[in-house]
Amino acid sequence: RNKRRNILIGILLGATILFAVGNTDIYKEISNSVRLYNEVYRQLFTNYVDPIKTREFTENSIRQMVKELDPYTVFLTEDEKEPLETLTKGKYGGVGLRISMRKDTLTVIAPMDGSPASRANILPGDQILKVDSVSTVGVELDKSAKMIRGKIGSTVILTIRRPGISGINEYTLTRENINVTDVSYSGMLEDHIAYIRLSGFSKGASQEVRDAIRALQKEDRRMKGLILDLRGNPGGLLTEALAVSELFTNVGDTLLLTKGRTSMANKVFIASEKPALPEDVKLAVLINQGSASASEIVAGVMQDLDRGIVLGAPSFGKGLVQTVFRLDRDHSMKITTAKYYIPSGRLIQKPDYLNNPELVEQNIPGDTIFFSRNRRVLKGGGGIAPDIVIKGEPLTDFSRELWRQNMFYSYAIHYKSVHGEIPTPVVVDEKIVEDFRKYLESGEFTYNHKYEKRLKDLEKELLKDEYFENIRNPFQSIYAIYDSLKAGEFDQNLDQIRRGLASELSTLAGGLSERIKNDLNSDLVVEKAVELLLDKTVYQMTLGYAH
Repeated sequence: RNKRRNILIGILLGATILFAVGNTDIYKEISNSVRLYNEVYRQLFTNYVDPIKTREFTENSIRQMVKELDPYTVFLTEDEKEPLETLTKGKYGGVGLRISMRKDTLTVIAPMDGSPASRANILPGDQILKVDSVSTVGVELDKSAKMIRGKIGSTVILTIRRPGISGINEYTLTRENINVTDVSYSGMLEDHIAYIRLSGFSKGASQEVRDAIRALQKEDRRMKGLILDLRGNPGGLLTEALAVSELFTNVGDTLLLTKGRTSMANKVFIASEKPALPEDVKLAVLINQGSASASEIVAGVMQDLDRGIVLGAPSFGKGLVQTVFRLDRDHSMKITTAKYYIPSGRLIQKPDYLNNPELVEQNIPGDTIFFSRNRRVLKGGGGIAPDIVIKGEPLTDFSRELWRQNMFYSYAIHYKSVHGEIPTPVVVDEKIVEDFRKYLESGEFTYNHKYEKRLKDLEKELLKDEYFENIRNPFQSIYAIYDSLKAGEFDQNLDQIRRGLASELSTLAGGLSERIKNDLNSDLVVEKAVELLLDKTVYQMTLGYAH
């Protein structure tokens, strides 16, 4: 036990050397703090009534320590590094499945082209009941995905149920190197406008975007504009964000500054590659509250340099740089080491990122006016504010419940089991709409108005009371009103119902890319982007080129 304690103390004391930085006061303060920490350890391991598990206790105490800082500074054990390594390497050992949880069941969204899953004819909508001998029912998505992944060359057995077909089947698949795909869809829209959906920034994302641009240019030599869709893109590697930005900017353009407390954290990034998209091809970048980090860098650079119009909703506001430091063979730390500043000088990070602000000395700048290259006034305060804000059509309560209870997906599975292959593009005709209505009425769907469930709960409690036990249906007249309101909900929501059916049927018909292609037909933000890219005068005025 003494040997183990001495090792812990040695590690902690050794760590103080890293912080010396030539500042005697800081060194003294840290040295005193570490001495206290070591003494706490010594007393606990020597005197606590029960033996403490050294490794587990140390790992948990470090996790609790870093929790006091920001959400992105984390302590990692070896097995927790897998998602990070997938991001940095752009590949992993697996079978090539995009999966999701549907009604507590692990479900295939789509197999990746050329993957072991695709070659085995695993299809969208297939339900994975077991991985090897372990049931996936009710298991978290991340844990199930981790079970499917593994060492390249090893095998995994997936027990699969295909809706509409009786029985289950086992698929024995050999894991291969699976390359992460970040461009989830690209294609030409109307009037020579191209579209690229970028869903992440793992290693190789910039090359995917470059390849997509080349392919679209070959497909349409008269390309007038490009829509880069970063909505829902949570970010990824800084190097890839910069490389994607270079595809649209000129050599010598300042793209980004990072500022931290060490010289290694303070950097200026300047474009050094020729753009892949000619300057005469107009650009629109789409963002929303799910666009974060690397997505905000790309959108912010395009906005600051007036290279393209940014449309949609304000972004998330994550502008912190994380650096991974290896501690030993089994442990690493991902530490926030700097903040991002885009060319105008704006800080992407929103100010409320600290879990415990009292522990950190913050230097919060006051409100400052920022300008684009063409002297357009830009909004600071964290995140990227679009040049043109477009609010999507909000879901009604009825439609939200259909999505929440997976009714569109469940019906799509039912439809495919009855009709077989679904032709593309999917057309939701009156026959399908009425069939869906009957499907809901069969008892698959339960819908209560906002206060109806509360009323039913209140009724149950009241009827438990002896004063009300002989009363029957005390709220019958109110329920009758709710029933009459619900009778018309389906017809009042036909547009949103058609879109929901088309989305899920398209997913089963052709996977994620077919779903995106379908959803573009009713996307208000894309519709506005196309309109702007085709209107040269409004486009230039928005970017400050014309007055």
